[in-house]
Amino acid sequence: MAKKVYNTTLNASTIDILNVIRENAGLEYQQQVPAVNDLVDIPKVGDILYGYPALANTFLSSLMNRIALVLIKNSMYNDPYKMFKKGEVDYGETIEEVFIDLAKAREFNIEKTNEREYQRTLAQVRTAFHVINLRIQYPITIQDVDLRQAFVSAEGVTDMIEKIIASVYNAWEYDEFLIFKYLMIKAIANGKMKPVAFDSTDMKKAGKAFRGTSNKLEFMSTENNIAGVHTTTLKDDQYIFMDSDFNAAYDIEVLASSFNMDRAIFMGHLKLVDSWTEFDNERFSAIQAGSDQLPPITSEELAIMANVKAVLVDREWFQFYDNVTKFTETYAGSGMYTNFWLNKWCTVSSSPFSNAIVFVDDGATVTDPSTLTLKVTGKDSSAEAVVLTIENLKTQPGLTGGNINFRQTSEATTLGVAVSKVGAIVIPVDVITASSFAMDVEVETPAGTVYKASDAIDATTKVGDTITVNKQS
Repeated sequence: MAKKVYNTTLNASTIDILNVIRENAGLEYQQQVPAVNDLVDIPKVGDILYGYPALANTFLSSLMNRIALVLIKNSMYNDPYKMFKKGEVDYGETIEEVFIDLAKAREFNIEKTNEREYQRTLAQVRTAFHVINLRIQYPITIQDVDLRQAFVSAEGVTDMIEKIIASVYNAWEYDEFLIFKYLMIKAIANGKMKPVAFDSTDMKKAGKAFRGTSNKLEFMSTENNIAGVHTTTLKDDQYIFMDSDFNAAYDIEVLASSFNMDRAIFMGHLKLVDSWTEFDNERFSAIQAGSDQLPPITSEELAIMANVKAVLVDREWFQFYDNVTKFTETYAGSGMYTNFWLNKWCTVSSSPFSNAIVFVDDGATVTDPSTLTLKVTGKDSSAEAVVLTIENLKTQPGLTGGNINFRQTSEATTLGVAVSKVGAIVIPVDVITASSFAMDVEVETPAGTVYKASDAIDATTKVGDTITVNKQS
């Protein structure tokens, strides 16, 4: 069951904690500090530790790393979105997410047996890489006088542990909540979720939009994820995020029926959000200060969120991993205190292969923009080919325009140029060095909107160049 550590009693008593630390300590500690058999022995241990800083350091280090850290790692369950975390990554810094799309069908033709028998048909493998992009540190100071006071009662040590954990636990719990909210706001405001518009003042129409969309996710489609792959999301894997005010207008029974779920099951799949238009940027700025992959949420993005009523995602959409959870400490002799630092390293991302829907008021703009701006972010040359990497440069926040796939056009095929959906363009050297080489870039949204470049790429295209693509009628 979910619990807050600082509101519960530790399973181990102070006597048990003191004896476990003694058993795992070095010979000097065991010789100087006696085993505790009764409550009257507790103050004796405190007097010894207070008089010998080296022993006190051993005690505090063991207390934090053997007791507090274990409780923090195993008992932090109050973040309402905790269930979407993927666990700990013990080794490495990169997580590779692999998706194999549907095999393409073809007609059976016995006349083509000879040409097909040894023909290779490669699987349509798509990959996404998620790397460590968040490093946070929480400082805690324990004064020697605090340590001494911990031994004046039977509950003193456990009370100290709980206070230590509470100071870290509350901070990390709130920050973790902000991280989940950050992922959703960034994806929505930058067109990385499929928008579904409805009249939010009419609860029957809202229920119809919820039910229809939820039902459709159980069928194979390429329209509901940014990678444009064929995938489904069963009811058991669908989770609904709804802001508190909009949720208050609904009867829970009506909401549950809208998603074709039993009330009890639905309550486990409904997650409330305090507000889509508010975000604690002041707090989050310290979290993302050391990361170049987590830009701050802007006022323009929050303005886009004003029309958002709910979000429906596959539970695998969140890619949130713990990489490092570690305590370190330093004793300051001149001040008679010990500084501890809880270090949290995480991988924070979302899956491009998982379905994600945002429900918005019908007053919001959900049509694809007339133009998009692309940017050349990489150019690698070899003896055989030149590879250009082109990304969608989302210059303005919006509910659409962030989800595109690059197209392998007939022009590219004729030239012998390979275009991947994610924007890697492989051009043979003999093609790109030809004085006449020039090729238009085309992209397509999951809804089928096609964009064509007004400026072609050629041999002079370099990193940093931008390409404007226009919506085709």
